[in-house]
Formats: sequence, C-alpha cells, structure tokens
Amino acid sequence: MTTRKSHKARGATYETDIRDWFRANGYDSERLARTGAKDEGDVVVRSDFLGSIGVIECKAPGAGNAIDLSGWTKEAQLEATHYAEARGLDKSKVLPAVLIKARGKSIADSYLVLRLGDVFGG
Repeated sequence: MTTRKSHKARGATYETDIRDWFRANGYDSERLARTGAKDEGDVVVRSDFLGSIGVIECKAPGAGNAIDLSGWTKEAQLEATHYAEARGLDKSKVLPAVLIKARGKSIADSYLVLRLGDVFGG
C-alpha cells in the first residue's frame, strides 16, 4: 500500500468512526460523499450540533504531519457553505467544524475546533 493510499484509508476510517460515535450518542449523522470542487465536508450532524447543523472536516494526521488549524478551518467553512447551498439552507444554520484525531486515544478524545466567529457571529 502506498503512503497516499494509507493516508486516505486512515482518513476514511476516522470519518466512519466519527459518524458511528455521533450515532451511538443519539445524533443523526452520516458520512458525506466527495463531490470534487464542491465538496461538502466529511460528516454531517443534522440534529442539534450546538444548535446548528454541523458540517465536519475530519483530520487524522500521522506522526510526522503538521496540524494546520487555519487551513483546515478555512476548508471546513468553504465546505459548510457548499453543503448549505446544495440544500437551499440558510448558511447561518450550518456550523463548520474540524475534528482532529488524537493519536493513540479514543474517538471521544478527538479535538473539536470551531472558529469563534462561526459560533458567535462576526
């Protein structure tokens, strides 16, 4: 397996684990299909994600990978906009988020990253 394939496999497994974690905790969630330039995120939580619909960008960086909060939150914002547009939703009802896998820990130990302005406006 090439490195690229192993990275994709690790990411896909993490996305499935996140979806399953939300479902096990009573949230309506699903993995989203990749749609190229109009990608809509990795996982959506449709029921009460901090009072919104959560569009989540999942990241499972390897040991040597840098964490890019700025880039990943920008990606989550764009994908949340694509999700809202594709469904005719008010963009303010869709909350972009990033979940980062904590290496060697449980899914519940993942880091949830939100931009202050996305949550409280501004």
